[in-house]
Amino acid sequence: MPIKNGFSLLALVPALSGALLSASAVANNDITWGVNSAPPFHIYDGEYKDAGVCDALVSAFQQELPQHVHNIRKLPSRRITMIMKRNKNLCFPCVIKNSAYNTTFLYSDTTHKYAPHGVITDRDTGQYITAKYGYPIQFEQLAKDTDLRFGQPDERRYGKLQPFIDDYLLNASNFSFISGQQSHVNVLAMILNDRIDYTVDYEMVKTYYQRTHDDGDKLSFIPIAEYAGEVIEGAVGCTRNEWGKRTIETLNSAISSVQSNSEFQRALERWLGPNRPR
Repeated sequence: MPIKNGFSLLALVPALSGALLSASAVANNDITWGVNSAPPFHIYDGEYKDAGVCDALVSAFQQELPQHVHNIRKLPSRRITMIMKRNKNLCFPCVIKNSAYNTTFLYSDTTHKYAPHGVITDRDTGQYITAKYGYPIQFEQLAKDTDLRFGQPDERRYGKLQPFIDDYLLNASNFSFISGQQSHVNVLAMILNDRIDYTVDYEMVKTYYQRTHDDGDKLSFIPIAEYAGEVIEGAVGCTRNEWGKRTIETLNSAISSVQSNSEFQRALERWLGPNRPR
C-alpha cells in the first residue's frame, strides 16, 4: 500500500469502516451497548468474567433479539453518559429507571428489581454504628458524625441520601472521593485497610468482594432506614433521539422473554440472592 504525505491509505480503512458501521447501525436498527467495568454489574476479568448481572442482561437481549446486530462498546461510565448526552446512539444497561441523575435518557420497561443501597463497613465499625444510630441505620444522623470517615466512589450517586452527603460530608475533612477504575470495589479494600470507615452501595458489591478477596468476610452490610420499604427498578437507558425511541420499543418487546432467560436468572440468583425483590 503506497504512502502519501506520510500516511498509509491502509491506515484510513479502520476509520472509514467505523463510519460505515455507524451509518449501517442507524439504517439497520442495530443495538449499540455501552458497558463499563463495574463488578458485579459488568465483570471484565477473573473467575466471574462476563458473568455480571448486566453482562447477563445484555446477553439475554442478544439471545431474544437475534434479528438485530448487537454492538458492544467498553467505555468508562462517564464517557458513556457524555456520549448519550451528545445525542450519539448508545444504550446503557442496568440503569435505575427514571433516575433524576439521567433525565436525558429514554428508559425501557423494568428489567429486574433489587434492594436499595446500605452502609458497607467492617464488622467492628458496624457494631459501633448500629449501637449509636440504630438498625436499620438513620443515615442522616450517621452523616453528621465527624469521627467516621466516609468514602464516595467515582460516579456513585445515592438518590435521597445524596443531600445528606452534600450537606454534612462533601466538604468535610472526613470525606474522601474515590476515583479510578472499579472505585466502588477499591473503596471496600480501603475500609479493610483502615483508610476510611464506611461507604454506601448495594449489597451485591459486598458479595462480589467477598467472593474475590480473602478478607471479604470482614465486611458488614447494614440497611438504611431512609430506604425502608423501597425497591430499585433496573432498566435500560438509551439516547433520547429517534434511534433511541425505536430501540426502546424493540427492547420492550423482548423484556418478558429476557426476564425468564435462564442465564439472566442465574446471574440474578448469584449476585442478588434468592430473597431479592421480584
